[in-house]
Amino acid sequence: MSKYLSIPFLYFYLITLCFAHQEKEEANRWIHITGVGKVSAPPDTAILRLGVLTTAKTARLSTELNNQSVSKIFQVLDEIGLEKDKVETDRFQLTPQSQYRKGMPPLITGYQVNNSIIIRIHELDRVGEIMQATIDAGGNQFESLTYAVEEDQEFVEEARVQAMEDALSKAETLAGTLNAKVGMPLTIQELSNGYRPMQERRMMQSDAMMASVPVQGPAELVTLVQVQVKFMLE
Repeated sequence: MSKYLSIPFLYFYLITLCFAHQEKEEANRWIHITGVGKVSAPPDTAILRLGVLTTAKTARLSTELNNQSVSKIFQVLDEIGLEKDKVETDRFQLTPQSQYRKGMPPLITGYQVNNSIIIRIHELDRVGEIMQATIDAGGNQFESLTYAVEEDQEFVEEARVQAMEDALSKAETLAGTLNAKVGMPLTIQELSNGYRPMQERRMMQSDAMMASVPVQGPAELVTLVQVQVKFMLE
């Protein structure tokens, strides 16, 4: 009896094996696509990085002079209505100044203190005013002015949708040339490392800005999202 039962079992096994092989081949048919989504939005924040550089014979004197100027900047910013939580210390650095002499150890001639702060400005029409106020208060090291969109989540989501739509459109175009159809995505990977739209930093020197600080911010910034999608081909 088992001899006759083994024949239909063998047929079932062979059919199952064929289907498994077919499914494996279909699973191996795929296309890898990169999609890009871009959404423009007006900036809502200006990020000003600046500081005070002082040099004196001793570390203590250089630090005291620096603290005085930085405290004056904080005071002025408070007087013109900038909230305290919008100002933060970014970096404090004390560096000995050395004179190098041939065949002799370096001679320390003084100490330099660099105190860098970050100011976040939401009233964009006041950027020039605030920059000038920091100059008048003793700021003499200007690193950059950066514009950003802080409340950007809705733009990120929109850019993600666009990126996926772009990936699907590219996949359908390429698959169409091979008379194939795009199936379900097998994998989706977002490539973007941070989504906040930022403008390139503008480097500034204080001696070029002593009279006035005219500032013209960008009308729009771009949120960019990239995705890599692996689509099955049917």
